[in-house]
Amino acid sequence: MDLGGTTLLFNGVNGCLDELSGRPAEIFLSGSHERLNELSAAEIEALLKRGHLTSLSPGEELARFRELAGALRYGQEKSSRGAGIMLLMSYNCNLACKYCYQQEHRPHKSGAVMTGEMVDNIFGCHLSSMIPGAEPKNCNISFYGGEPFLPANLPVILWALGYAKKYGMSSSAITNATLVDAMPELFGPGPGLVGSVQVSLDGTREPHDSSRVPAGGGKTYDRILDNIAMLIGRKTRVSIRLNLDRRTLDSVPELVKDLKDRKILGNQFAGIYASPLHDNIARVDATDFMDMADLSSRVFGLGIDLEHPVSLRANELSRLFRLKKGLGLTRTSFCMQTMQRTLVVDPFGDLYACFEEAGYPEYRVGRVSGDGAEFFPLHDRYKTRHIANMPECLECSVALACGGQCGVKCRTRTGDLFKPHCADTREVILESIKLAYQRSRAAGESPASPGEPDLSSVHG
Repeated sequence: MDLGGTTLLFNGVNGCLDELSGRPAEIFLSGSHERLNELSAAEIEALLKRGHLTSLSPGEELARFRELAGALRYGQEKSSRGAGIMLLMSYNCNLACKYCYQQEHRPHKSGAVMTGEMVDNIFGCHLSSMIPGAEPKNCNISFYGGEPFLPANLPVILWALGYAKKYGMSSSAITNATLVDAMPELFGPGPGLVGSVQVSLDGTREPHDSSRVPAGGGKTYDRILDNIAMLIGRKTRVSIRLNLDRRTLDSVPELVKDLKDRKILGNQFAGIYASPLHDNIARVDATDFMDMADLSSRVFGLGIDLEHPVSLRANELSRLFRLKKGLGLTRTSFCMQTMQRTLVVDPFGDLYACFEEAGYPEYRVGRVSGDGAEFFPLHDRYKTRHIANMPECLECSVALACGGQCGVKCRTRTGDLFKPHCADTREVILESIKLAYQRSRAAGESPASPGEPDLSSVHG
C-alpha cells in the first residue's frame, strides 16, 4: 500500500505490517516479480523472516494456507464456549419501513407471538442441545423482531429476563425505540435487565420521518431521540446505527449536531456508526443504496467524527499493533451463520443461523419444542462454510481478515453459498489496515523490531 513516499507491506497470513522506504519500497510498488532480484541479501533475509517473501511455489503456498485455515477453524470450533439466543418475539412491527427485510413475512406469520413455554424449552431444558456445550451463565439473550417491545410481548420478555437474572446472563435488544418509554423498568445494567440496545436512525428529522414511519402514519424522529435519552439515563448502552444511502447522507452533519445538542453524543453510554443500507436477501427498492467504500469515503469527506465501515474495521485491526507473538489474523468465517454459537428462535420454534434468513422456511437449520431440539441438513452445511473450503478465498490476501463474506449475500448474488461476492470488501479491508497503521504511527507507537534495513516492523 502506497503511503506517499513509503510503502506498507501487509502479510495476510500472519498479520505482520512493515513500512518500507527507498529502493525496497519502489520495487514492491512496481509489482514486478523480476525486480525482487534487486533486493540486497539483508533485505531478502528480513522480508523472508517477516513472511513477505517465500521460497514456496504458488501451489505449495496455497496448500500450506489451506492447512493453516483448516487448523484454525478446528481450534475455534473446539474452544468456543459462549452462546447467544436471539428471541424473535414476533414478526410484527409498529413501523412500515420500505426497506425492511422482514416485510414479506408479516401477512402469513403475524399471528404468532413468542410464549413463556418456548422460553422454558430453550433456557430450562434444551439450550445445551441447541448449542453444544452452552451453559446459561455464558449465554446472551437478545430480543429481536419485528419490534420486540410491542406491548403484547412484555409478559414473555419479563419471563426471559427472569432466566437472565437467575443465571447471570447478559441481555440486549435490537429495537426501533419508539415504544420503550412504556416499559423503562426493563432497561439498565446487570442481569435481569436489558443492558444494551441497537437503535437505527435514517438521517436527520426530515429524511428519517419519511422513511421510518408507523404503519398508521406519523413521525418517529423526536420520539426515538427522547427514548434514547431515557435509555442512556438508565445506564443502558445504546449503539446508534445510521442507515445511510445517497438520499440521507448529506443530512448527517445536522444529525450529529442535534445528537450533541441533546447530550446524546458525548455520553459514555451512547455510540454511533454509519452503515449502508443493503438488500442481501429481501426484495426491496435499492435505487439509492451505496457500497461500503463509497459510504466510508463520503463520511470521511464530511469531516465529522463518525465511525464508518473502514474506521470500524480499523478499530478491530488495531490489535495487530499490540501483538508481539502469535497470529494476528484468525477470521476463518464471516458471522454467526457458520459457527452457530448464536441461533435465532422464532415463535414457531424454528431455528435460524442468520437473523436475515428468519422467516424463510427453506433456510431453517432446525427447530425446538418441548420434545427437544432437532436439526436439518442445512445446519451441518452452514458449518462447513469457512475459508478452508472456499477456493477463491484461499487465493485472497485478506481472507483471514474477511472470513469469506456474508453467506446470505454471496448465495443471493452468485447462486452458490461457497462462492464469494466480494464487491468492495478487499478495498475496505486494505483501507482499514492503512488507517489503523497511520493512527498507530500518529500515536507514536514504537516499532516492535526496528533496525532492519529500510524497514520498520510493527507486529512480530
